[in-house]
Amino acid sequence: MTPLRVLAVADVSALAVIGGAERVLWEQMWRLARRGHDVRILCRTASTQPAPRTVRAGVEIIEFASTRHSPLSFLQTTIFEARRAAARLVAERAADVLNVYQPLSGYGVLASAVGRRVPALYSFLSPSPLEYRSRQRMTRHHRGGLAGVAGVTALWSAERACLRRAARIHIESDFSRTLLWKLYRIPTERLVNIPGGVDVEHFQPVADRRSVRARLGLPLERPLLLTVRNLEARMGLDTLIEAMATVARRVPDVQLLIGGSGSQRPQLEEQVATLGLDKHVTFLGFIPEADLPRYYQAADVFVLPTRELEGFGLVTAEALACGTPVLGTRVGATPELLEPLDPGLVFREATAPAMAEDLTTLLGRLGTDARLATRLRARCREHAETRYGWERVVDALEVTLRDVAAGRPHRRGVAASRATCEACGGVLRPSRLVYGGRRYSRCRTCRARRVTVAPSESETFDQYQVHYARRFPPEELDPSRRHMLASLVAHAATLTTPGLLLDVGCGGGHLLAEARGAGWQAIGTDLSVDACAVAGRRDRAAVATGEHLPFATGRFDAVTLVNVLDHTPRPGAVVREAARVLRPGGLLIVRVPNGAFHRRWARALGHLGPLVRWRSWDTFPIMHLFSFGPGALRHVIEAGGFEVLSVVNSELGGTRSVRALASATAGLVHRLSRRRWAIAPSIELYARRRVGS
Repeated sequence: MTPLRVLAVADVSALAVIGGAERVLWEQMWRLARRGHDVRILCRTASTQPAPRTVRAGVEIIEFASTRHSPLSFLQTTIFEARRAAARLVAERAADVLNVYQPLSGYGVLASAVGRRVPALYSFLSPSPLEYRSRQRMTRHHRGGLAGVAGVTALWSAERACLRRAARIHIESDFSRTLLWKLYRIPTERLVNIPGGVDVEHFQPVADRRSVRARLGLPLERPLLLTVRNLEARMGLDTLIEAMATVARRVPDVQLLIGGSGSQRPQLEEQVATLGLDKHVTFLGFIPEADLPRYYQAADVFVLPTRELEGFGLVTAEALACGTPVLGTRVGATPELLEPLDPGLVFREATAPAMAEDLTTLLGRLGTDARLATRLRARCREHAETRYGWERVVDALEVTLRDVAAGRPHRRGVAASRATCEACGGVLRPSRLVYGGRRYSRCRTCRARRVTVAPSESETFDQYQVHYARRFPPEELDPSRRHMLASLVAHAATLTTPGLLLDVGCGGGHLLAEARGAGWQAIGTDLSVDACAVAGRRDRAAVATGEHLPFATGRFDAVTLVNVLDHTPRPGAVVREAARVLRPGGLLIVRVPNGAFHRRWARALGHLGPLVRWRSWDTFPIMHLFSFGPGALRHVIEAGGFEVLSVVNSELGGTRSVRALASATAGLVHRLSRRRWAIAPSIELYARRRVGS
């Protein structure tokens, strides 16, 4: 294939790899150059004077300098020096694609003639305004007060401009996807998720960890905890040290090694002395990259106590590649990296007591079960090698850069926008509705809305097997939801006599319990293994998708689909499968959020600005993969072989008086409109399977 001419633009230096941003820039660019691409890096020098043009590992590196007399001069010189340098470089040799890594030099280039002429990919590694805010008053360059507010605002404006001008935006995690929506209202179809990486040849496990400890001068037998961080407030090291006071009492020979440098080191050292942890906590200072693998290999556990803004966490991938388990806080992208490996590797809470408890438990498991420790280390290595190896990462980056250079739109977004509606088979057309970062397309036939970029089967599987039970514990049930489930069962009793009921998407089996109490025999299915385990304590439950139910044709007298059709990628197939397992004349009960109600709120709240989105005030509307209004829901159910009996407002949550008032209002509108308008937040549909369908 024809080599690409890539010009990378960054605010960090490729000649001084001292942090995660520099490492991502350098690893990606030199690996592209090794594949035969013409790669140049235009970057701001880390010192006061730029180095001469340098060629390293096949990559040409051109630095520019900016003045730091004041914040304003720093912003101006960074933007204009980057602009002038980019113009010279492109005049010397044309570029096919720009890869921009940070906003200041990026804005200088993207807002210039070069940026208007050359297509660009923006690599969003971390939100620059929030990074600046987290470091305020910690260095002389990160001001507080009005100057700090001005700095945050300038960075936000520059980054927003870069994101709007870029043809595609590269993110490293779903957490970054959320940040882009909250800060800049960027929809999902412009994003491509390529994780950070690790050099799996440099970072490897070792068979003899004792010899590694001996070479580093570390104790051979003591349990060793390691963390490598910039010693800044957002890294949460003060909380980890506080937790160590408890861990040291429970595991008297434990030792914590803290690698890294930063402005908070004096305060952290003082905290260690105050807590009497001098024999348990050691500060290593900055660890050169060549020595990092040995420290990872020597440690029993790597600890990631981050308090905020963990966009990916290269150190997490590096530790895992060395076969070292990582225990991290539920912050940023850390759960995305660790939960698919083992949900127990994420702290229950980012508090000192929770950290102490979870660290003690993990050390106890590893110390008492050698085979468990060996298996876990092997799984850590496999997890990093198969997901985060740099060559895999650069494979995806190379494809994306070719697409951007050729002007090809996002592949997943194109496939989704041209797809037919999985609810009824109609044609999907783009709409202006964007909610939670996801754009919705509208079906011309059934008028349902569906997310333009639908999740893959593997993403759906991971969601239910890894994340669902943690977000919605299946054993718990809100009283208002219990009331709603009871009302469904009571309404069903007015339409048919109790028999055999199937609850698709049964969760923890709470509807099954209500049905059993009303005289039904009940069976449930769910995608979540954990949910089925909870439901199976009282009733029968099977792990299955709604499209492939493991039951004979015509077996059931009633099927319930409570908050299922709006979550499934193929609701039409689920309805047809429900018709298959129902006897002729069997009852179908469906409940979904009322799309006609929630879409209006989504449109109104979606434009109120980043402060509203940051506080999640715009998340009141409930919109999932599909959004059904009463008419769209009726259309889908009738197309699946059913005769619709009624579409009604669903019972509401809240106190009894609130439910009574809201239900009365919704019911009055429903009657006055001759049952055409259902205005409650959720709607219910009752239907019978047609004979011969």
